[in-house]
Amino acid sequence: MVFNIMPSLSYDSSEPRSESSALISENVNNILILIRLSLYFFVIFFILILNAFFETNIPGITGGKVFIPTENSVFFNIGLLIAFFSLLVFFASKLLSKMLLFYVQAIFDFFIISYLVINTGFTESPFLIFYALIVIYISFFEGVRGGISIILAFMIFVVYTFIYYDLVKEVNISNYDFILSISQYCLVFLVVLFFSYFLHKKYAKKEQETAFFEKKLRELENLHELVIENINIGIFVLNSAGSIISCNRSSGEILKLGKSAIIGKKPWQLVPGIKGDMDIVHFKNKYIGYKFQEFSENKGNLGSLLIFQDVTEREHLKKELIEKEKLAFLGEFAAVVAHEIKNPLGAIKGSFHLIKKSGETNKRLIQIVDREISRLELALNNLLFVTRNRSVESGEFSVGNILGGDKSQSKPFLSTILDEFCSYMEDYEVFEKITFEYEVEDDFQIPFTKEEFYQMFWNLVLNSYENRNDNEITISSRKENGRVTVEYRDKGTGLSRDILDKICQPFFTTKKSGTGLGLYVIKSIMDKYGLSCRFYSIDEVESDGSGFVFQFYI
Repeated sequence: MVFNIMPSLSYDSSEPRSESSALISENVNNILILIRLSLYFFVIFFILILNAFFETNIPGITGGKVFIPTENSVFFNIGLLIAFFSLLVFFASKLLSKMLLFYVQAIFDFFIISYLVINTGFTESPFLIFYALIVIYISFFEGVRGGISIILAFMIFVVYTFIYYDLVKEVNISNYDFILSISQYCLVFLVVLFFSYFLHKKYAKKEQETAFFEKKLRELENLHELVIENINIGIFVLNSAGSIISCNRSSGEILKLGKSAIIGKKPWQLVPGIKGDMDIVHFKNKYIGYKFQEFSENKGNLGSLLIFQDVTEREHLKKELIEKEKLAFLGEFAAVVAHEIKNPLGAIKGSFHLIKKSGETNKRLIQIVDREISRLELALNNLLFVTRNRSVESGEFSVGNILGGDKSQSKPFLSTILDEFCSYMEDYEVFEKITFEYEVEDDFQIPFTKEEFYQMFWNLVLNSYENRNDNEITISSRKENGRVTVEYRDKGTGLSRDILDKICQPFFTTKKSGTGLGLYVIKSIMDKYGLSCRFYSIDEVESDGSGFVFQFYI
């Protein structure tokens, strides 16, 4: 199923149409002003020029029977009135309603034309046709009702004027001719009305469609801006000179810079490592992956698009993968070496024990050799554990049986570990004083095999001894909120936070002769069974005392 998050651009003509009055804008009123002024100066002066040069007999101007001015000052005054009114409308458009000004202009035009018609021969006046202009723009913006209103107003004006001035006698025409003339004008006005209304419908539909698409365009722009601003990828828009002219919010968050510090700069000024078209650079403890993208249709001053992202986590995962590949290769190599060395090493060690029991000389030399062989054996065991691809074995057993809770066993498993360790130290006269204390609850299960448990605590005890040879070690367990915590604690010097952050990394060690695999093996066993663990120094959580603590939780 495909979901379209983009708004539809299809136009639905069934949507409610906007009112005709909504089509009237400031520009419409200004256009009416220009038309009015242009018509006045063109028509009036054109008639005057014809009258002067061709001596035409135009009613009301030269020899008309209704109104015979002795001078043209009336037309001049009308021109001033039109100019003043137009200026008034122009400045009032900033303050008053556009609709109100539209109607005011229509009324003004009606009275000006009516005045000219009365004084230029009435039915023979050349200004009668100007009523059609009012019908056109009223019906164009207000529809049929607006046009009909103007025609009715014209008819009322004609009847009222005709009766009031008793023009039948003055103009010396029959009622039939008068009615025919007026009817002809009304018919023309009706034709103009319906033609203008037809244009009005077309124009209104186009305006409605334009408004619809402008709305959809704004929605698209808002959606585009929403996506650009909320995507977790930095975006720079560069001009042809390579300077940044626009950026999104994520770009500032990734670079820890404000927008004002970005705009106008070149990308390599902000991130010095940017050189080629695409790369990954190190910037402020981050890895930034970037790519330049040229615009497919480059118009104007636009140059290119720079897209970048914080890829720190991905780079760390890549490094971890590389480390794992290295470890896998090292594991194969170490497995071969360990198996080739382990058997002869055991034979050598057994031979040294026989020599030692025989009471021969050079006992100190034999002790040193035996000690180093034992250390090498432990290192090989750790290395073998790292390289083995072990599945989880069902080896749960009671921790009490190991730590001394099972009275049926003559020798607890942990005691065996400690006895072997202490015997090793006593035999070679390098063991000074180390004490153990047990605070272990019985009857809960842990998922380790005995071999894994042995290896875990052998590494812990050896680290404690090498840190301080008169160390005191406490092993305890407790149940809290349905969870068991097993704790190993010594009273050595502890470790700094910088070292604690690295102690579980393979091959990391602070000892001259260490392999750096002891605590890594412990962490690997925890990960193997999905258990959480913690390494810390006592002085981090307690004001009094020092030492090293290892905890794991079941």
